[in-house]
Amino acid sequence: MTTAATPATGKQVMGKAGYGYLDPQGYRYEGADFHEYMNLGWTFPDDTYTGPSSKQVGNLDCSGYTRMVYGYHMGVPLAAGEDTSKTRIPRKSRHMVDYTPGTRIDQTDGTNPPTAQQLQPGDLLLFNADSGDDTATVTVDHVGIYLGVDTTGKRRFLSSRKTGNGPTMSDLGGASLLDGTGTYAKKLHTVHRI
Repeated sequence: MTTAATPATGKQVMGKAGYGYLDPQGYRYEGADFHEYMNLGWTFPDDTYTGPSSKQVGNLDCSGYTRMVYGYHMGVPLAAGEDTSKTRIPRKSRHMVDYTPGTRIDQTDGTNPPTAQQLQPGDLLLFNADSGDDTATVTVDHVGIYLGVDTTGKRRFLSSRKTGNGPTMSDLGGASLLDGTGTYAKKLHTVHRI
């Protein structure tokens, strides 16, 4: 069993990642956490033990990527699933928006994305990337980590893409920019600082 801040000796902590395997109907199965990407079991602070799913080894979703960076590498406590204590990073981005430890920096007013003028590298960016704007409730469904301004003056972030390609700063699945008219620029929902 492995717990937070354990050395990564012999474990995959960077490189190519899948997003998920295809189910029998041909739909991509999402939901690979950091420990599945790394092919190791994990004991969470509440003593819940989770082993890696053999089908998900080498795969990583956006919240799993965020949890690998902040939980595995930086030692911020992680929840096994949904957690409302605000002391552990929850498993899914839709729960991270309200329950991740730290401080909310900015959030949409319902019509416009946050202005995010106070962004700092390392801030969590939570998006309503897939949810339709015509629904009564806006659902956060994607998370990334703000990197800062690139050499062209554009604000960049890093995350595990919602495509068959894993963690990447490239623009596969939509430009990883907070500027312009792309999906992520228009769908930023919340900025949170751990």
